[in-house]
Amino acid sequence: NLPPPTQVANFIKTQTSIDSVKIFDVNPDILRAFAGTGISVVVTVPNGDIPALTNGRQARRWVSANILPFHPQTKIKYISVGNEILLTGDNNMINNLLPAMRNLNNALVRAGIFLF
Repeated sequence: NLPPPTQVANFIKTQTSIDSVKIFDVNPDILRAFAGTGISVVVTVPNGDIPALTNGRQARRWVSANILPFHPQTKIKYISVGNEILLTGDNNMINNLLPAMRNLNNALVRAGIFLF
């Protein structure tokens, strides 16, 4: 029974000194809720998306679908690629991590987005 994202974002903005949050996916409702709050958001690429992002075209599509609709209204500060990938022991996933990160960076640069 979690409160809606807008209520959470408003609470964090008005009732706390928290200035940054991390979300473990790219939930559009959450990203919209933090628009205009000034709170920095760290977005996480789900582990299951990493293999596709080794393809540059797929990385550009991912950025177009998951970052561009929300940036700059939502202050996306970082993009974390995967969660605890090195601990999975999945060598294929581990080997895909760096190419996926490079392709995402290239896609962001190509879209004119420079995260800080």
